[in-house]
Amino acid sequence: MDWANLGDGPAGMIPELALASDVADYVRFRAVCQPWRRCSPDPCAGGLDSLFLPHQWIMLDKAFAGPRRHRFLNVSTGECIRMDIQELGVGGHTLLALTPEGLLLLLHEPSLVVRLLNPLTHQLTDLPPMTALLTPEQHRSWSCGFEMGKLIRVSGVGLVVEASTVAVSFFNQGLVVAKPGDVSWTVVANQSMSSCMPFAGRFYCANYRGVMVLTTSSDQQPPRLHMLVDRNKSCDLFQMMDNHHHLVDNGGELMLVHRTTLYRYSGYERSYDVYRVDLEAGALVPIKGFNGRAVFMGIGRTISVSAETPFSSIAADTIYPGHDCEGQIQGYNIADGSTYSVGLDELVCPPGVMDCLR
Repeated sequence: MDWANLGDGPAGMIPELALASDVADYVRFRAVCQPWRRCSPDPCAGGLDSLFLPHQWIMLDKAFAGPRRHRFLNVSTGECIRMDIQELGVGGHTLLALTPEGLLLLLHEPSLVVRLLNPLTHQLTDLPPMTALLTPEQHRSWSCGFEMGKLIRVSGVGLVVEASTVAVSFFNQGLVVAKPGDVSWTVVANQSMSSCMPFAGRFYCANYRGVMVLTTSSDQQPPRLHMLVDRNKSCDLFQMMDNHHHLVDNGGELMLVHRTTLYRYSGYERSYDVYRVDLEAGALVPIKGFNGRAVFMGIGRTISVSAETPFSSIAADTIYPGHDCEGQIQGYNIADGSTYSVGLDELVCPPGVMDCLR
């Protein structure tokens, strides 16, 4: 076939069809078809274009065959691939967090520049440096040669406002936002967040005060947090929420998992309550199911997957907490409150997700 002389119609339909399923298919097709590659959009030039983001892929944090080689799982198809992430080897970068869009949030140690890496296209997007966000103690540690990426913790990160803005919630530095090309980060709030994530184009946060949404405008007004579910107006609901809250996109519904520690003479137990976030009413609605899905929960991120093919070995309406949430791994069925032990792979984070999703 004469790929170079294809008309705009057929040439445009091919990337549209390839991207309809997954950006990985598009990258593979470009790799094996050189003539078409010359006349098709380069995903590495797409920046943060939503078309080229690996939305369905997650990196299994600690599942690797070497310092640069990591496993990636497609949460829709169950496909697992290994990728060589050179930036984590000799590139001077430290992994800070994984975004719900499938990107890797990196810190370039020599310059403190924050970057987003698309692991499938290897596109790097520069964000402002963290220099102005560090405490004096952290500045001294950096000057002494400490890896700052190992001292900085992220509670949430994601793209907002049609992927033009990046929001990052640091445990110590608070919630900050920036766009590619900005000189510095804009501090939105200094308070610590238990959980943050993008949902339907907006960025949501949860902590002891309630559930908040990041608001941005085009009239030069600074971004700010707007209270969506106020703890002061929901005392009965939030009075026990002094432990941990986990926001999760459950197949298109924003939900909040509340994890409580119950201390007893024989030790302690965990209890879990799940709520649907009613965005219109600004309220949390108690629920007893995940609509046939299961939730894998860690301190840094929480994901929801279908309990049907290809992951039929996991149980519906069940929470699988990771080792960073529990001393041991158990399944918690939120429909009837039952618990059971499961055998999980400690090398995978959220721990056990690979064994459960096979």
